[in-house]
Order: sequence, then C-alpha cells, then structure tokens
Amino acid sequence: MDGPNVNWKFLELLQQEHREQFGGTQLIVVGSCGLHTLHNACKHGFSIWKLEKVLRALHILFHNAPARREDFTALTKCTKFPLPFCGNRWLENLPVVERALEFWPSVTMYMDAVRKKKLPNPGTTSYDTLEVAEKDPLILAKLHFYMAITRTFSPFLTFYQTDVLVIPFLAKDLAELMKSMLRRFVKKEVLKDISSLQLVRLDVSDKQSWVNLKEVNMGLGAESLLKVML
Repeated sequence: MDGPNVNWKFLELLQQEHREQFGGTQLIVVGSCGLHTLHNACKHGFSIWKLEKVLRALHILFHNAPARREDFTALTKCTKFPLPFCGNRWLENLPVVERALEFWPSVTMYMDAVRKKKLPNPGTTSYDTLEVAEKDPLILAKLHFYMAITRTFSPFLTFYQTDVLVIPFLAKDLAELMKSMLRRFVKKEVLKDISSLQLVRLDVSDKQSWVNLKEVNMGLGAESLLKVML
C-alpha cells in the first residue's frame, strides 16, 4: 500500500465486495494504518533539524565512489560505511543512525584532511551538507535523541508488523507507548492513573503540564553530550 488514502479506498472496495457476497455483513474497522501515522509523526518532529539530509549525505558521499572510499579507509582505517536512509520509514532507521554515530569521528577526520588539502575536495552537495552539519555543536546530541526515540518504538513496530492476530493487544500497547513518550517531557502527576481516553484528549501543548527544561528526558547519549558541553 502507498499510504492511508490508498488503504481506505481498498477497505471501501473490500467492504462493498464482502457486503454483496455475504448478505450485508461488514468487516470490523480498526482505523487507518497506524504504522504510516507513526512514521509520519516522527518525520514531522525531526524534519526541523534536517537530520534526513545529514544521514543521506553520509551514505551518498561514499556510495559508488571507490577512489574516495580508498582515500577514506587509508586515512581513518575505518572499513564500515554509512547505511542508506529510508525517508518513508523514519522509525526503522535505527541501524542507519547507529552507524552514523559510529562513523562520525572518522568522517570529521576525513573532512579535516580535505580542508588541509591532504585529500581532494569531493565538491559534492553531500560533502557541503556534512560540512554544515559539522559546524552544528548539537548535531551529535540530535542524532542520539533520534536514536533514543527509534529504539523506543522498535519493539512495538517489530511486534505489530505480523500476520498473527494481535489487534486485541493494540489499544493497551499503544497507550503504554504513548505514555513512555510523554514521560519524557510531561509531569508525572499529569500522567498518573490517566485513562486511554484521557490520554488521547491530553493537550500536550499546555506548558503547565511540562516538566522543567532541565528535566526533559532526551536519552542517556544526548544528555551525556550536553553535560560535557555545559
């Protein structure tokens, strides 16, 4: 399926066929594809940092560039290269961001060698993107935070992308997943004993329900980096 609209049209046609063949009976409607919703929500949140440009640039810079790879490996002794970023499955890019963080010290060493004219300048858009990213003092913290979020969602995505009947568990697991995300920045007393219906209606834009800025849970990696900077 290409997206929620395609899914809804498919369901409409399937319901019509089912109604005609089985005396007006209908299938249970459980909503549109939750996976699309999750991926798009993650994309909406992280696009402001343009992390997709950085992760794509890391891969493209060395993809199908044997001479550049040879120069890079000779300089850094690193033989692992970045993985391709998937733009329509943001929450499934955990291996991509993990490799990017592992690779980052080596790529900064490579760019330093280029600036010192020890290696040729690639002169590509991907290289320019990485130069801009390198100047961002928070780039590693942003990548660590993105990694923390994808790790939170990974078990949920793995469990529910299956042909096994798991719908009976969806509501409870989805509520727990939402709570785990909200605990990062919403006060404990707001979430204490909250029902699923109240959770859906919770106004997360209400600043009165937010924890102090210093208490926001960004994940151990991002927090460790920020402590060093401060």
